[in-house]
Amino acid sequence: MKDMTVTRVKVGMLNTNCYILKNTDTRDAIVIDPGADLTVIQDALHRADAVCRLILLTHGHFDHILAVGDLRGINVPVAIHEHDAHMLTERDMFSAIIPYDPRPFEPAEFTFLKEGEYSVAGFDFYVIPTPGHTKGSVCYIFDGMMFTGDTLFKSSIGRTDLGGDEEQMMRSLRALRNLPGDYDVYPGHDAVTTLDDERRYNKYLREA
Repeated sequence: MKDMTVTRVKVGMLNTNCYILKNTDTRDAIVIDPGADLTVIQDALHRADAVCRLILLTHGHFDHILAVGDLRGINVPVAIHEHDAHMLTERDMFSAIIPYDPRPFEPAEFTFLKEGEYSVAGFDFYVIPTPGHTKGSVCYIFDGMMFTGDTLFKSSIGRTDLGGDEEQMMRSLRALRNLPGDYDVYPGHDAVTTLDDERRYNKYLREA
């Protein structure tokens, strides 16, 4: 088990949570959901004495991807579920309100995620597909930590009317609720919480 630090920075017009996970034994870091404000993210990396080695995306909505193109450079892999990969290469329903668009990329530039264990850049993590907010939404589980994107929030859940599906969301919430043990939950918006607290107090998770 490696010691990790987590830095949260809020980025973009929707105050999206972008997370920087740093391996404290090295300068290696993963950036999760770099939604905008490249300078803010770069400053956070600098203050943490960290170097981005991997970008993980919980889903493909614009407020979670806008800084990908500038942050990734040449050698930083970008990982996303295949069902949301098209959002990185095509303009979408949000085009009219996006002041800056990172697309188009080539699909070959991405790593497509499926459920399972991964070991990348000195980090070990597990991917759980959690469709509902989008078809390709995923959650990332590290040691004692879960990054839920717009699937699960503190006392709430993500919308399903922006390319998602309510029945899929309910199945995904049940899967999270039934996970063994507790996790610190780092959502795509709003406050950090725990899975146990959401099991107790989040009516959507209880009723899924």
